[in-house]
Amino acid sequence: MVVPYVRGYPPDGSSLGQTKAVIRNNLDGTFDTVAVDHVNNNGGVTGIQPAGYHTVAHMVPQGADPATVAGYGQLYSKTVNSFTNDQALFWETGNGLIQQLTTNLTPSATANGDGYSFLPGGIIIQWMKVNNPVSGMTYNFPITFPTTCFSIQLTPSLNDNSTVRCYVASGTLNASGFQIQATSSSHFTSMYVTAIGN
Repeated sequence: MVVPYVRGYPPDGSSLGQTKAVIRNNLDGTFDTVAVDHVNNNGGVTGIQPAGYHTVAHMVPQGADPATVAGYGQLYSKTVNSFTNDQALFWETGNGLIQQLTTNLTPSATANGDGYSFLPGGIIIQWMKVNNPVSGMTYNFPITFPTTCFSIQLTPSLNDNSTVRCYVASGTLNASGFQIQATSSSHFTSMYVTAIGN
């Protein structure tokens, strides 16, 4: 049970007998509050959990970016809606520059060489390997970008010294994938793809 903190105790002119219960509740409540996200005042495992150290940091999501405090950085949580409606971490500098540190995406790298991760600012990077790519085929990214794909790079792997040009077909690049065109498909063994978006 949470005991409300009572301000102003002990009041002037009161005896210890009159105020003891409220003072005890205030001190116990303070001890319990400090113990949330911290090792309590008594400490934990000696040398490993010193009193007062953080155990985890729970942040109440902010509805808007906090006001700038000149000369001081601020770390905070705010809800974003990219893959899902969830929280992300932000950093605001003492000059008011705001940087999104995370996004609501769990990075993944699979055994077949496909994967995705994120960069500060809400940027998402994806990569994949396409075996035996075929000109004119549409290929999907490991995940669909929530908004758009900014840039894509194709690196073909060839089975001989042939000169083969490989490119994204005009008008086919979108948030979920792309179509390739190549001067010859017979020389391809694989194609490596890197895509950046948000």
